[in-house]
Amino acid sequence: MSDKLPHENHELHKKWRQGDFALASGPFLFADLPDESGDLMAAVFDDPDPAGLVVISQTCDVVSTTDKLPTVVVCPLVAVKPEHLDMIARGRSARFGFIEQAPEGLVADFGRLMSISKALLSNWKRFEGFIDETGLINFARGLERAYGRFAFPDAFNESIRPLEDVIKSKFWKDGSPLGKALRSLAELRVRPSTAWASSPIGITFFLIFDAAEKRVAEPEAIHAEFESALKGLPWIAPFFLADPGIRIGSYDDFSARDYIESVPLDLNALSFAARNTQKA
Repeated sequence: MSDKLPHENHELHKKWRQGDFALASGPFLFADLPDESGDLMAAVFDDPDPAGLVVISQTCDVVSTTDKLPTVVVCPLVAVKPEHLDMIARGRSARFGFIEQAPEGLVADFGRLMSISKALLSNWKRFEGFIDETGLINFARGLERAYGRFAFPDAFNESIRPLEDVIKSKFWKDGSPLGKALRSLAELRVRPSTAWASSPIGITFFLIFDAAEKRVAEPEAIHAEFESALKGLPWIAPFFLADPGIRIGSYDDFSARDYIESVPLDLNALSFAARNTQKA
């Protein structure tokens, strides 16, 4: 396929943005093991075709000229069951993302990617994915979550598993003080006292508040509920709870160093779920 756009369409790719989509746009292509032809790999098509394809390249890459970047990356729009939609809204399936303007029941499948030429993109009928900037920001964060999650050591994961379980059970319960505390956070992050491969490693939890008007719990209650949730965790060497083990505040209360030396702890997709406006 030529990287040059048809003359009459040579600027149309510049109308597209991250999160925009096309419906009935054709097959999804991927590589698989070859047949007996001697080829190194075989081209395989989804059967049936996906409902559509979503642009996930950053907008600056999409609108750039074809001599700089002739392709964009897309992923399929797929249908999921209503109960799965609820799981996605609650952040329990990082593989999928919501498209605000997509037909009901269709979501972006971040687990499968395909590159296409901008010439092909320019010949598709464009549907705007988002009319609300917040939705687009959440979509981009969903991509970050899908491909940028930190791989915590197994011993750390085992140490905080009870915390993960209680967050899953309490997060959306309106009558739960812990649930209210968690829903009042913009982010939950952890900072190790030294490199993750070192020993011993003290863990400090950063509880970063959401904007005051979005909170459903006061700072003191948030601290107290989370402190209670941390009690009794079965810390496995080399990990232990630092002293102090919890720091709370708004983004203004944490330094840039605090932020870059900490890692988001997305238990039950905490920050993702709190931002997501499509909760059932």
